[in-house]
Amino acid sequence: MSTLRNPVLRTWETVLTEHSTSVRAARRLICEQLASWGWSGEPVDDLALIVSELVTNAVVHACRGDDEIRLYLQEFDGDCRLEVWDPRGDLSVRRPRPQRFGEGGRGVELVRQLAFDFGVTGRCGAGKRVWVRVLRDPADSLPSSGS
Repeated sequence: MSTLRNPVLRTWETVLTEHSTSVRAARRLICEQLASWGWSGEPVDDLALIVSELVTNAVVHACRGDDEIRLYLQEFDGDCRLEVWDPRGDLSVRRPRPQRFGEGGRGVELVRQLAFDFGVTGRCGAGKRVWVRVLRDPADSLPSSGS
């Protein structure tokens, strides 16, 4: 007898103010939400680090004083998509050259390495969404070796 699974699409979103404390709040909220969906371990740690980098970039590079940042989280069958919306309409994700002993310039590359997939979408004048996908079990994405 086989067991049929009925995957469920889960969604969550929130709005943060443009403030340095939003980075810590984003990390905490994402971890709490993922835990409520049964996620734990390395994928949660990766998403916490990713949201920290993306919200930091939004606060530092995209906001103009009294803007908001929106977080969207979707989970479907072990595939999690995180989106960070900011008011800046350009679709570039800044990749400054890292300074040898500096603190900046490594975040986007770190996000790219932690994510299963990564991109930017937006509409002219309506802000942009930087999105990432993280899998609960990255081994699920590997092709099976069959004989």
